[in-house]
Amino acid sequence: MRKLCSTRLLCVFALLASTSVLTAQTTAPNPDPAITSLSVTGVVTDLKTDTRQVIVKTAAGNEVAVTLSDRTTFMRIPPGEKTKDKFVPITATDFGVGDSVFARGRMAADLKSMPALEFYVMSKTEIAQKRERERDEWTKRGVAGTVSSLNAEKNEISIDTRTPEGPKPIVVATGAQTKFRRYAPDSVRFSDAVPSSFGELRVGDQLRALGTKSPDGTRFTPEEIVAGSFQTIGGAITEINVEKREIKLNDIQSKQAVTVVVTKDSSMRKFTGTGDLQEVFDQLPTFTLQELKPGDSILISSTRGADPTRITAIAIVSGVAPLLQKAQGNRGISLGAMSLGGP
Repeated sequence: MRKLCSTRLLCVFALLASTSVLTAQTTAPNPDPAITSLSVTGVVTDLKTDTRQVIVKTAAGNEVAVTLSDRTTFMRIPPGEKTKDKFVPITATDFGVGDSVFARGRMAADLKSMPALEFYVMSKTEIAQKRERERDEWTKRGVAGTVSSLNAEKNEISIDTRTPEGPKPIVVATGAQTKFRRYAPDSVRFSDAVPSSFGELRVGDQLRALGTKSPDGTRFTPEEIVAGSFQTIGGAITEINVEKREIKLNDIQSKQAVTVVVTKDSSMRKFTGTGDLQEVFDQLPTFTLQELKPGDSILISSTRGADPTRITAIAIVSGVAPLLQKAQGNRGISLGAMSLGGP
């Protein structure tokens, strides 16, 4: 039973770390899977010390008032820990607004309140620190590039990486312990990447790997690989809905109308000069959706989703009218490698 409980909690907080929600059934019709008859999963938005209530907001935006008592068990789960014996006992004051929580108890019939018997916390500060450490590791021990060829017999992937001297080939030699993941369709989140395999890789995929490079820099032994199929479209904006965070344009290559969804994770940069767009992207100034207007020319990088007429932007670059004209219908322009999101 203890092992089962530990496994369940791990699953819950793995989902919390990627801002997903726990999927479970409720006793009443309920469109929010983060709220069940026995639990709620979400983020602390308010602490009411006078009534000992914690307001927990789910990813879908619903709120549950969780009442704490002397019977409530409080535990903190350090990021990355996998067994319950590593959970840390805490008190009712050892968490705050912004922390992720999973509370268990008996949910009220209206799904808006619950007395908590168990209250598990993941600190927003610890989550942020862990993510920063992961980003640093992928920067120092990672490579990224475009898949140029695949050798299924040797389980080797040839990629072209970007360097100041131009594209440089490197062979990524995978093994039995290599962990594969693939970016989910229509998602810009690294954390939404799903388990994958060597067999799902395709020439043209954008790939990022974490591991060890050989002394001569020609080979790479990966511990983890994440890859995805990206596309770059471009054209003049026909309509902007700031409230819905949507942009409409006519893609100059496919000639079809496309709706671009802009999320808080979408990177927006303004091209102000010359040079390789992928190389200078990180140094370009940022801009907001409110600064765009119909008629502006933009480039958008996205994953390939189920509906080609509706995409979620990973990156948007404005000020690219000369590039689009020079490329004659967007051929030769790619934001793909720049699009690879980190941990």
